[in-house]
Amino acid sequence: MAAEEDVADVTMDDGGEEENEEKVIAKVVENEDEEDESDGESSDSDEEENDETTKLISQLESDIAANKYNYDAYVKLISCLRKCGLLEKLRSTREAMNVHYPLTPALWREWAQDEARLVARQEDVGAVEALYERGVQEYQSVMLWLDYFEFMMKQVADASQVKAEKLGKKRRLFERALAAVGLHYTEGGKIWKAFREMENSLLLNLKGSENEAKQVETVRSLFHRHLTVPSAALAETMNEYKEWEMQEGVQIGDESDETAGLPSHVASAYRKALQMSASREPLEEKIANDPDGSAEQLQHYMDYITMEEATGEPARIQVIYERTITAFPVNHDVWIRYTQYLEKNLKVASVLRSVYARAVRNCPWVQSLWKNYLLTLERSHANENEIAAVFQQSLLGGFQTPEEYLDLHLTRADGLRRRIMTIEDENEKQRFLALLHDAFDGASQFMSTVFPDYVDRSFQLHAYWAHTEAHLAKDLAAARGVWENLIKSCGWMSEVWQGYISMELSLKNIKEARSIYRNCYSRRLEGNGTQLMCYAWLRFEREHGTLEDYDRAWMKVGPRLAEVQSMQAQQEGTAAQPSAQVNASTEHAAKVSRKSKQVPSDSGTGKRKRPDDSGFKEPKPVLKRSKASEQDEPSQVVPQEGKSDSAQDVLGDRSKEDGGADQARGKRPKETRKLYHDECTAFLKNLSFEITEDELREFFSDSCGVKEVRLLWDKFKDQPRGLAYVEFEDEESLAAAVAKDGQELGGRIISIARSAPTKGGRGGGAVWGGRGGIGQRGGRHGGGGGGEQGDENGSVGRGRGGSGRGARPGLGLGHRRGGKVGITSSTTFAVPRAVVRPLGWAAGQASTGDEAPKSNDEFRNMFLTKKS
Repeated sequence: MAAEEDVADVTMDDGGEEENEEKVIAKVVENEDEEDESDGESSDSDEEENDETTKLISQLESDIAANKYNYDAYVKLISCLRKCGLLEKLRSTREAMNVHYPLTPALWREWAQDEARLVARQEDVGAVEALYERGVQEYQSVMLWLDYFEFMMKQVADASQVKAEKLGKKRRLFERALAAVGLHYTEGGKIWKAFREMENSLLLNLKGSENEAKQVETVRSLFHRHLTVPSAALAETMNEYKEWEMQEGVQIGDESDETAGLPSHVASAYRKALQMSASREPLEEKIANDPDGSAEQLQHYMDYITMEEATGEPARIQVIYERTITAFPVNHDVWIRYTQYLEKNLKVASVLRSVYARAVRNCPWVQSLWKNYLLTLERSHANENEIAAVFQQSLLGGFQTPEEYLDLHLTRADGLRRRIMTIEDENEKQRFLALLHDAFDGASQFMSTVFPDYVDRSFQLHAYWAHTEAHLAKDLAAARGVWENLIKSCGWMSEVWQGYISMELSLKNIKEARSIYRNCYSRRLEGNGTQLMCYAWLRFEREHGTLEDYDRAWMKVGPRLAEVQSMQAQQEGTAAQPSAQVNASTEHAAKVSRKSKQVPSDSGTGKRKRPDDSGFKEPKPVLKRSKASEQDEPSQVVPQEGKSDSAQDVLGDRSKEDGGADQARGKRPKETRKLYHDECTAFLKNLSFEITEDELREFFSDSCGVKEVRLLWDKFKDQPRGLAYVEFEDEESLAAAVAKDGQELGGRIISIARSAPTKGGRGGGAVWGGRGGIGQRGGRHGGGGGGEQGDENGSVGRGRGGSGRGARPGLGLGHRRGGKVGITSSTTFAVPRAVVRPLGWAAGQASTGDEAPKSNDEFRNMFLTKKS
């Protein structure tokens, strides 16, 4: 520090000659040597030290070459180069450091003072001014501003520069300083004082001139302005003002009121400033007493910010924020809070851009600062080159997660898309469309290269890309290319296919969507993706296709679902061999494939999961329990009225283990298998998987008469299905429960309907939604035209929706409320023989049309006979 003061004395001596570069460097070296060699070392030790310094410089340069972000190496190298007087290396090192880091006020003062000592010509003044300008924009520093003033006051004006122009330039500089640091509580008074001293010196030169009175008012106005600003030396400023007014022959203050003689508005503002100073003094003392950079000091600064924000004075709030970030430049929480305040309250584009530019230089690892910086540039209509440069810099931030990088790429794409929408010139629009395409392509390559294992399950980047190609660029081929390329790498995910199909449907390309379904249904997709896409295809054909399209889809989907479910059953160990029902179903699906006019029947080994709430449900056959699967937990079964005891034998008994411990949320209850008639029962859909029986009882508590609650479970996944039966004591309670249809329970809108049991006949078939009403196979025991309301568990109403195995679509309609619909009419001649004759009749055997279907025992014996 002593060396700096000695060197400063050399240049601040107005009567001395300007020193050349070599003399200044020698002076610096001499002063540094006086500090380091105060113990009187010999000349040999000096040479030794110089050699060590040279080696240290080489080592530091190597460290920086290896890591250009080595902050400590830069600081040490600058210190060594200053000591050795290596000016050119010193300049280049400082510039290189400032490229990667903002410099502290101390480093800026040191740099600017070194350059100011070398000013020999008027042309060199501009370069030093530029250094000071760069320094005062990085951090808030009163001392750096004072150095700037001192340098400008000592420069001799160019001959072509008039005196008034020179004075105006100095005043504008002081006003900028007052706006930047004039409200600094402890040091801002130095700027006010320096400004007054300049104006007072000018007043002395104008004594006796016609401009003297005007200059007196200028100085008085400065005093008045300063007296309204809370500061640590406010009382001293008042005393100084009184003395100055006495010299001008004006009395200010008396024994009763120190503000006597002041204009009323100035006196009022002064008293308010005193009160504000008293409230800020305790915090200022705490900040001054805390160690620099300590957590306690930061907390006191944050308390200070909170207090200033409560006053609602933007200028004072900005100053305390600037003081805080100067003391804690790499604390990103302060920067985030500062920028949020500016965006919410100040909303000045130039100020926001400046603060964000400094924020990302101090905390480049904070993704939110970069993102908001890009948005601020867009709001201020910055040019494309500037935005692109900031975006490229942001990718070097070293963020922690791939999601942060993805968000930045999407933000960049957002800005380009929004700009394209405002462009009217076609050529300019095409240019920005190319930029948008490159932005998406670059984002895809960046994410796949830097994060090869990362998978965005929502595919928001590629979905966004395809959307812009299809809708903004009107290039459907490019949009499809996005999805096709994604399928090559992530085709095992059902989300990719769903996204592709969604795009085609949004464009109303039905044929293309159907083609995608044909390509994906047979693929081996992740998890239960294959089943989801199969069911989605069926729903698609229900909503968009013809009956023939729906039948063709079933011809493809049926065998595939049987294959997948059989594989799942084997993997989970639920069955060692495919059941007879599976073999029969598979055989039937193959038979349907050979006969394109027939629709395949159910071919699953267990319960099918309903893919959505659209109404589609594929019923399942009753599984015969084998020894290998006796320990399995079959789904809730609700047989029809009229089932024989043999049906119970086929179903088997549920394990009699106590299930009390499994009543907790999310665990399947273990209870003894029971048979239910459901004569006074409500069927519930779209329940939360977390719902419990007790919560359902409580939901219907106002309806009274809840007799039993049965939650349905997925056999293979051992998890709830979101379905339940609730049995009530009487019809009135049931009616009250059905009236709750559409209400919210557990965060979902639930569906409640009456569960209607079979009204007659043996076995009546269960039908749900579209396919169940066209003679769909409902179970293993056929007969009867109707059936109970659609069984979501796959065990209710296992009869034929029409009349028998292999019924053609459109015939033998089963009523969804259990009523029978006859199939004999004037068009009975067109009904296939398999429909008009019950299952088990020989091909040449005549049928009267009213034969009773076979019983369970007869059915089983028939299969056993065939097998044997």
